[in-house]
Amino acid sequence: MTDTKYSEKILELAERYNYSPFMIKQIMINFPDEHLVVINAFNRQPRETIRVNTLKTTPEKLKELLGKKGFRLKPTQFDYAFHVDSSQTRIGLGNTHEYLQGFYYIQSLASMVPVHLLYPEPGDNILDMCAAPGSKTTQIGQFLNQEGIIIAVDNKESRIKSLSSNVKRMGINNCIIFPYDSSQLRPFLKSTFIPDKILLDAPCTGSGIIRVDPTLKKSKNDLNINRMVRIQKKLLKTAIEILKPGGLLMYSTCSFHYQENEGVIADALTNNRNIEIIEPNEDFGHPGFDNINNKIFGIELLKTRRVYPNRDDLDAFFYCLLKKK
Repeated sequence: MTDTKYSEKILELAERYNYSPFMIKQIMINFPDEHLVVINAFNRQPRETIRVNTLKTTPEKLKELLGKKGFRLKPTQFDYAFHVDSSQTRIGLGNTHEYLQGFYYIQSLASMVPVHLLYPEPGDNILDMCAAPGSKTTQIGQFLNQEGIIIAVDNKESRIKSLSSNVKRMGINNCIIFPYDSSQLRPFLKSTFIPDKILLDAPCTGSGIIRVDPTLKKSKNDLNINRMVRIQKKLLKTAIEILKPGGLLMYSTCSFHYQENEGVIADALTNNRNIEIIEPNEDFGHPGFDNINNKIFGIELLKTRRVYPNRDDLDAFFYCLLKKK
């Protein structure tokens, strides 16, 4: 396709689907063989999904309780999560007694994957670097089963209230919360807390959650991506420095832009010879890009994972599990 026809195609799709030309071009770059089905998949309504808080109840018991209220719970690949059909009830998922009691968290399946692949175990010391509003922090908490320590940090003090509220609602008793810039944690934590595992669910452009926030079709540009990449690289550098040797680090985003994903990881591998990518031991998602848009990242990046709105009926997420040698 010539440059002129390529530009015409971008403008035509942008007008037809109500996107900015910039976002259409990014979708065409990141999903070169399936951009049309991806655009259509981003228009679908996301499924309601909940994560069962196994600290307070069991999947079987919660299914019974919500079933009595008219909710129909359908299994997912995770035994502690359900897709929810709310069509037979007028009650909102966030308005039930069980929700207020902390029996479940409303959370997309793609959002549960980072903690699931990091797999915290009872007794682990875990650092959650960008924790608010607490979906993944509380998921870590149920994996730890009140054994070990979670330090949950977020640099936006306004979001700490929701983080604290969710941690309390879900009954997590071993979590320390404070507002701080996680990229500056090294001198603060180095001598007092050495994490066995770190979750860096990095701030990003959010381009992968268009189904949840349709304004993203038009609200982002190159400046947004570049700004996020600088923040992500800084956070990842700090995470690698403070991680325990032999420890695991999960880097994830809800962005489909390769610059925020494979590009950030490839840069970290180049600048840190003491880390390696660990391929997930579960059959989930699809390999990341080893090359894209004339950028060569190397075959190691095939060990990272992506999920797609069209192939998986999920938000577009990226996951990379790193190990410190």
